[in-house]
Amino acid sequence: MKRRAAVLLFAVAAAIGLCLGPAGATGRHHHGHRVLVVDNEHRHRSCLGTRDPFDTIQGAVVAARIGATIWVCPGLYQETVKVDKQGLTLKGANAGRDATRSGRHRESIVSPANPDPDPVGTVQLLADDITWDGFTILGHDKAENGPGMYTSPAHSGYLIRDTIFHDNGVGLHLGSSGRHPTFVCRNRFIANNESKTALGGYGIFSDEGAQQVLITYNRFEGHNGAAIFFADRGAPQQNLLIDHNKSVDDLSFATIYGSTHVRLTHNSARARVGDTEFPGPASAIFIGARNDDVVVHQNRVHSASGNGIDVTDSAEPNLGLKDEPPTSVVVSKNKAEHAQLAGLHMATGTAGVQVTGNTALDNGKWDCQDESTGSGTLGTGNTWQDNLGVHNFPSSLCSPPAPTDQPGHGKGHHHHKKHKKQDPCTCRPHPKAF
Repeated sequence: MKRRAAVLLFAVAAAIGLCLGPAGATGRHHHGHRVLVVDNEHRHRSCLGTRDPFDTIQGAVVAARIGATIWVCPGLYQETVKVDKQGLTLKGANAGRDATRSGRHRESIVSPANPDPDPVGTVQLLADDITWDGFTILGHDKAENGPGMYTSPAHSGYLIRDTIFHDNGVGLHLGSSGRHPTFVCRNRFIANNESKTALGGYGIFSDEGAQQVLITYNRFEGHNGAAIFFADRGAPQQNLLIDHNKSVDDLSFATIYGSTHVRLTHNSARARVGDTEFPGPASAIFIGARNDDVVVHQNRVHSASGNGIDVTDSAEPNLGLKDEPPTSVVVSKNKAEHAQLAGLHMATGTAGVQVTGNTALDNGKWDCQDESTGSGTLGTGNTWQDNLGVHNFPSSLCSPPAPTDQPGHGKGHHHHKKHKKQDPCTCRPHPKAF
């Protein structure tokens, strides 16, 4: 267990800290390739002072050579953008400006041209090593929309950052072949619920295969499904790092099926509670059927309409799949509070889950609950060690905190030195991080 935790922390640090380029860079440099400028508000001179800018982003993509950079001036661009050339860098007016914070300039907004948008996505990344930086992708309010962005599972090396995804059917329909790492960072996903189909209500949705993906320092808010949803549709999903994200008023933060080698670390989830239209119950972090090698480590669940952290053998609904327990799951050093059901929940069909050093307090029904029957006795299918909790089922799972214990400390927590936050978006993750 200790060795595994060390490997986890090293992997996350490597993914954030090791770069293929120097710190502070805002994209790859391609010597010998001219920069193309798009500006649909200035006819002869662009916002950057260049002459005869392109009117549309797609027009610039068509004209660009492989590896070129396209600058997009502020304005509303009502079009579908299909980027099918390797190594293109597309920069909006807020390239390099964190979309999760204030201080943005006027936006470069990409929106469907009509109320019947392309079902694949308003922006489609269809080649390797594409950078998309500093835009807003906006769906039609109160209308059926496709995804804001689609990344092809036949390609990889995407860098998607500093972009606001708002009012789309789903924010990002994510696919990646895994040949090169893909990085989704410092984006803001807001209420991407404008879809009448099953593919709606998610910040990030993956069902066509996603490999070697780092999702980090994003903010998710107001999704009627999950902020992040990895589906069980048969395509390989593996080597996923979901780290330092914040979820506010989503029905669920992370719902994971059918994925291998997954790390959910240092995330914060304040899930939706008391919504009469979408009452739940839903778990803030849900690890379901056909997952293998999953670590849920040092996350904080502030609220949930169902369980805080839920490990279960349940299959994805409506697909006709059999329930199957996830394997090699570790739940360590998390804090779960104000879940309406259980703070930590291990379902009947689970086995071999390592539940270590967590704190679960002030939850609605149970702080710690294990319904497994490994040796024929309730709560014996999984291993619980050094967890804090008052209301337990069975009663022996967690220990009540001592009077000297403070929230976030005690048996399940250790003091850590505070380090200066490193900006993870200045570079790509090193391939060895996965």
